[in-house]
Amino acid sequence: MTTELEIWLKQATRKLSKESTAQVRTEIQEHYESAREAAIDSGSSADEADRITITALGSAKTANCQYRSVLLTSAEARTLREGNWEARAVCSRPWLKWLLRAIPMAPLFAAAACLVSGEISQARVLLVGGLVMVLLLWAPFLPIYAPSRGRVFRIVKWVALVAALALAFNWSWLLIACLWPIARVEQIRVSIRRKLPVSEWPKQLYL
Repeated sequence: MTTELEIWLKQATRKLSKESTAQVRTEIQEHYESAREAAIDSGSSADEADRITITALGSAKTANCQYRSVLLTSAEARTLREGNWEARAVCSRPWLKWLLRAIPMAPLFAAAACLVSGEISQARVLLVGGLVMVLLLWAPFLPIYAPSRGRVFRIVKWVALVAALALAFNWSWLLIACLWPIARVEQIRVSIRRKLPVSEWPKQLYL
């Protein structure tokens, strides 16, 4: 591999995942060797063939933008790994499943107690908070294995989440501060859904 090709590949695969980088390198190297041989067969010297082939590859920065729009980036691959690890951790510990299912019941029971005692505003906050916790903590156990069900669940989840945080923070700047990390993860998942076929989606991409 020539130095020019190695520099081009490093720029073209910047921020791609290891798997995506390996795929791009294999494809480009095969294309490079084929184009180089064709140039030599046409009468070019070895150095001229190298220059012609590198020039034909075009801008590495442009190629990188194109690759990042269709292949997994390092950030997207990391999000998938972390989500898969969390799913395996939950599935391998039955007690953790029961804990995640039980936690949301605490604010719901507290909301019922406040409602009985006449504390309506506090009951409303606890009720909304409990329902949001149900959506977030029970999600891995729900029968959501179709894109259409996933879309419905995500709409309900975000409506409930925004309503709960707006109620808690009264539409202050803290609302944006709390939603931003969650929105960032969701943005990455949207990109992953677009790049992976549905048959390869792990459970986390439906939620």
